[in-house]
Amino acid sequence: MNFSITRYLFLSLVLISLSSAWAQSQMADGDLKLRAESGDANAQYELGMYFSGLERVPENQRAAFRWMSAAAEQGHSTAQAQLAHYFKVGQGTDVDMARAMHWYNESSQQNNPAGHFGLARMYYRGQGVEQNYPKAMELYKQAAQAGHPSAQAALGYMFDNGLGTETNEVEAMKWYLLSAEKWYTARNYVYFMKQKMDEASVTEAKELVAAYKAKYGSEKQ
Repeated sequence: MNFSITRYLFLSLVLISLSSAWAQSQMADGDLKLRAESGDANAQYELGMYFSGLERVPENQRAAFRWMSAAAEQGHSTAQAQLAHYFKVGQGTDVDMARAMHWYNESSQQNNPAGHFGLARMYYRGQGVEQNYPKAMELYKQAAQAGHPSAQAALGYMFDNGLGTETNEVEAMKWYLLSAEKWYTARNYVYFMKQKMDEASVTEAKELVAAYKAKYGSEKQ
């Protein structure tokens, strides 16, 4: 079970397509661009997502980077996480892990789940920073508790493999189950866990999920 950047990019593309559809309707009358040019950080973020979702040609990607930068500089935490991703993969700009680390950290400092998740991955992989599994786990947990499905699956993986913590299959299964409610791919992890866990342990994990929901509510699922 490898939480590759491909899976993260897939989720990002889903969000981009949804945001771009909304932005497309706004672009029809020029309202979005006018608001972005006036300094509206939300509009700048949406415009950045709009260009990011267009054909992957340099002109569009540079425009996405430019507008996302404008929103990020104004403190838009989701734009900061997205800008960090651009620096990480070289989208609309050169690859710069130090800048990616900076913007993920800025987003995370505002308690943005995408910021926590992105920063966790940097620590997990040792990109732009020394590899640190305990720190990665801490950040994954923050994102997971905010309901980020990929972070929930990643946290399950950490427990499953004893990375940054002691191995705990029941706790791993709990997070995989929570992730699977929103992220279809996580159902594969649930399936594989069931192959190596006894029925009593699976039941215990399900009870932990129920207790978690009762404590934190549906918004944290």
